[in-house]
Amino acid sequence: MIFKKYAARKDFKALTYPHMKLMYNMALKYCGNAYDAEDIVQETYLMAFNKFHQLRDRTKCKPWLLRILRNNFLKSYQKKKSHQKLSETDYIDFLKETLASRNAESLLVEASANKTVKDAIDRLPVKYREVLLLYYMEDMLYKEIAAALDVPIGTVMSRLTRAREGLKTLLLKQMNSESRNNLLPVDFRKKAPALNK
Repeated sequence: MIFKKYAARKDFKALTYPHMKLMYNMALKYCGNAYDAEDIVQETYLMAFNKFHQLRDRTKCKPWLLRILRNNFLKSYQKKKSHQKLSETDYIDFLKETLASRNAESLLVEASANKTVKDAIDRLPVKYREVLLLYYMEDMLYKEIAAALDVPIGTVMSRLTRAREGLKTLLLKQMNSESRNNLLPVDFRKKAPALNK
């Protein structure tokens, strides 16, 4: 009996630990902060270990873990009913750490653009956001995403298309509002001041 438990633990470790970084990255994308991501990954691995005997096809371990992760996130999301965002202090700490190695101006421009895209992705509905993140951030195939989310491939394709369209719309709205805010009010009725030569 003890040998079976040890063998099961060894198999579990060999099959699931290579996917831990992916699980953490996905949890971080879902949650928006490191603490909740760590909690969800821990819950996922605990649940997976307890249900390891239910995994029939060992080659489908990654989609199985992603499905458990997603279900854990949705459970916690329904309890909270609001996403937690990275706090301003976390963002400022990140900027301080990387400021020493790079030009501050280029870093701020890049961070601003990344934050704009991240905010737009975070405003997408969960079902579109998760497909977008799995496809672009984790380089998963339609088939793998379908298996991980337990939906047909056609649904993955349509959700990805809608996610792209939604992201494009949100980014265009953001760009338009920023460009309007950057314009200075000009009164064309006044004459321009004469230049002294």
